[in-house]
Amino acid sequence: MTKSINKLLANRSLPSFLKSRSGWVKLFEMKRSSEPHLHQIEPTNSCPYSCIMCPRTDKMKRSIGFMNLDLFNKVIDEVCTYSSVTREKEIELFHFGESLLHPQIMDMTDYAVSAGLKIVLSVNAPKFTAEKAEQLFKIGVRKIIISLDGYDSVSYTRLRGEHADYKQAVKNITEIADLHSRMKPKTELIVRMIILKDNVNHAINFKKNWEKHGMKVELRDFFPWGEKDMVKLGKFEKYPPFMPCPFPWQYVVVQWNGDVVACCRDYNGVNVMGNIKNLSLKEIWNGPIYEQFRKNMTTGDYDNSICPSCMDIYYREV
Repeated sequence: MTKSINKLLANRSLPSFLKSRSGWVKLFEMKRSSEPHLHQIEPTNSCPYSCIMCPRTDKMKRSIGFMNLDLFNKVIDEVCTYSSVTREKEIELFHFGESLLHPQIMDMTDYAVSAGLKIVLSVNAPKFTAEKAEQLFKIGVRKIIISLDGYDSVSYTRLRGEHADYKQAVKNITEIADLHSRMKPKTELIVRMIILKDNVNHAINFKKNWEKHGMKVELRDFFPWGEKDMVKLGKFEKYPPFMPCPFPWQYVVVQWNGDVVACCRDYNGVNVMGNIKNLSLKEIWNGPIYEQFRKNMTTGDYDNSICPSCMDIYYREV
């Protein structure tokens, strides 16, 4: 959510106009830009891990693939024509996959950063070597988030699957932390723990341990995507009464095949707004399919298979 909306939600009592769905929609429309914020672009949805807090593990049915470099560059070229306000927003170079697996990930990153865009990567530690880190530091990515979550070999494997090698993960992060200290790049380096019932009691020690290595640590709140069977994994924030999902007014996500979806949780590409092979991002963002999708959010008539269950999870009753 945008900072201004987060500030509203932090208040215990909402203004009267936000005590109805129409009031929220008026606010979202007022803040919606005619230029879409490219929130995420997916180099690949391939991933060797089987994380318990990710629906990709056993629910993703769309085909596995790798984004064509020319297609990626087309999107970046368009974003570069937007206003400075839009260009200043961070772009996450990931969606539902391990981006480091794309054979041209360095080319993609370099192209986007060289264009002046603020690129963020989220990677898994076992695949993120000091050599790759050095390349990305030299390219000048804005931020790199290293996902760890586990606090020992047993917990790490339990949370992220059999391919999650804790020993290798710790070795890589330690070497990268040292490299970051020596190189002093502009890149912000973060090690992240998603807070779950499984690891919450170890979160403080996790933070202290990695801060000793000079790492910035993020203890991130859990969210169960739109999956009711994941609710049991941990505590999560809910929307206030009457608030529709804000995402359709805030950003776009581009999947590896060019499909544009309205939500970072749409792992199967259920709500496709268009494809960048045929239309520009801006045409899709301001087009009839997106407009109808926003109307559905306005009325609560979710004409698709994922929004109803998602809103059931996040919607907070009066």
